[in-house]
Amino acid sequence: MPRSAWPLLVFVALFLIGGLIRPGLLSIDSLIGTATFAMILAIASFGQTAAVIQGGVDLSVPNTIAFSALTFLTLIGPLGPLGGLIGALLGGLAIGLMNGVIVAKLGLTPIVTTIAMNGLLFGVLLLTFKNSELTVIPHLLTQLTATKFSLFGVKIAAVLPLGLLLMIVLQLILSYTGWGRSLFLVGSAPEAAKLAGQPVDRIRIAGYALSSVIAAIAGIVLVGFYAQASATMGADYLLGSVAAVLVGGASIAGGRGSMVGTFGGALVLGQVATLVAVANLGSNIQQLIYGAIVLVVIALYSRRARD
Repeated sequence: MPRSAWPLLVFVALFLIGGLIRPGLLSIDSLIGTATFAMILAIASFGQTAAVIQGGVDLSVPNTIAFSALTFLTLIGPLGPLGGLIGALLGGLAIGLMNGVIVAKLGLTPIVTTIAMNGLLFGVLLLTFKNSELTVIPHLLTQLTATKFSLFGVKIAAVLPLGLLLMIVLQLILSYTGWGRSLFLVGSAPEAAKLAGQPVDRIRIAGYALSSVIAAIAGIVLVGFYAQASATMGADYLLGSVAAVLVGGASIAGGRGSMVGTFGGALVLGQVATLVAVANLGSNIQQLIYGAIVLVVIALYSRRARD
């Protein structure tokens, strides 16, 4: 069985457990609601997948999301929606390039580099943006993300097919392009990649650039879906993005992972969030569970590596 299929089986099991706890959860509407929440998390995690595959991690995702969202809302006034979109994506690209250059060229560890970048971005957010002035959300963006359409009598938010399209494009890039395959090689055997003539540093820099650009896309999607933005809007995606990637079958040591698996991991976490809400345990318990999942998965990988 493909590794990316296991998270889907776990999700189905959790979905059935939710139905046993509260029969109303065993419905198409509940399934679509969980899938929508999971897709938003997955979009924020797709870039993290690229970072993990090439042997790193991107802990600057939360504030890259917030920075890009607030940049977008700031620029749509003078530049219009298209100018705001380009500016936000370029901002995300710049963040990723800086992460990649520091890791690849200066040799700092990914954890230290990206968590420092996350802190730096939070300072920029607090000093630069005035949230009270960022209230204009383009109608087109809302239509592309939050508008619901009917499919066989079921209401589906537009963000769901949008995220599926992004997932398919990214998975095709990973599976069928030379750069995508080289990303796996660099993550699993960087020395072998160098001996094979691969530009390891450039591949790593491109991996971090992709991670931050997708985080920027996630920030813009969140603006459209929730019709609001704040300096702390990305905080929930620090543990969430890492957990979705690892639950989705990626190796924290690099060299393994997929966008489809990440979406499966996000589905699992989405159902966990649903069960937490049903039990009325609160968001703090949800983050605690996410953290426990990350620790358990890392411990399992470490034990397997020792064996």
